[in-house]
Amino acid sequence: MKFLVLILVLIIGHSMMTTAYASEKDDPDSIFDAILGRYVSADGFVNYKGLKEDKEFERYIEYLSNTDPDTLPSDKDRLAFWINAYNAFVLKGVLEEYPIKSVRDVGWIPHSFFKRRKFDIKHGKITLQVLENEKLREAFREPRIHFVINCASMSCPKLITETYRAEKLEQQLEAQAVSFINNRSKNYLDKENGILYISSIFKWYEGDFIKDGGTLEEYVAKYLNPDDAEFVRNNEVTIKYLGYDWGLNEQK
Repeated sequence: MKFLVLILVLIIGHSMMTTAYASEKDDPDSIFDAILGRYVSADGFVNYKGLKEDKEFERYIEYLSNTDPDTLPSDKDRLAFWINAYNAFVLKGVLEEYPIKSVRDVGWIPHSFFKRRKFDIKHGKITLQVLENEKLREAFREPRIHFVINCASMSCPKLITETYRAEKLEQQLEAQAVSFINNRSKNYLDKENGILYISSIFKWYEGDFIKDGGTLEEYVAKYLNPDDAEFVRNNEVTIKYLGYDWGLNEQK
């Protein structure tokens, strides 16, 4: 009798482990996690040649196209969904044109890649420009969005190797704000000359960063390393915007 009970316990335990594994394997975020882990380096560069052959990526795109974000349980779930959708659709758009040296090479109208290329979503089609401006910026009024969406270019905030998830979205947004603002190839302080060099993203979307009546200097100082932050807060600095490198963020 004890032997039969032991057999049943082992069978049930194996069944539960198998079910859990299948569930995790089929979870859309886990699928995208695995894809990002395989094809994105720690510094955010993408192996587009490898990704182009990956069938699992199409599964994730199908999930994005067939999911209605309005049915998700919270605003954080919806925000995470649209961030992931933007990043995944950018990858898909690059793969459809690959090989290219820049997303600016796509189409004859400036920024056609963002303004004209359309991607399937639950209720029709959407461009990256509309997704960014309506589904992200207007819907959530969250300036840190600009540090987590990646436009497949060298001067963009880097693509990280994990999906954005509701349960840790706040930590991810903060981490990416700190990472981007303290990346000296994108923003840096020249103390000797009192110049704060910052990404052109701050010029293009200035209103998002100073929406509460603040200044760009104040916003950037929140995320700078302590020494630079203190200097910016206690001295008059001049802001200058860095040029934007639209070269493809491809692994070499």
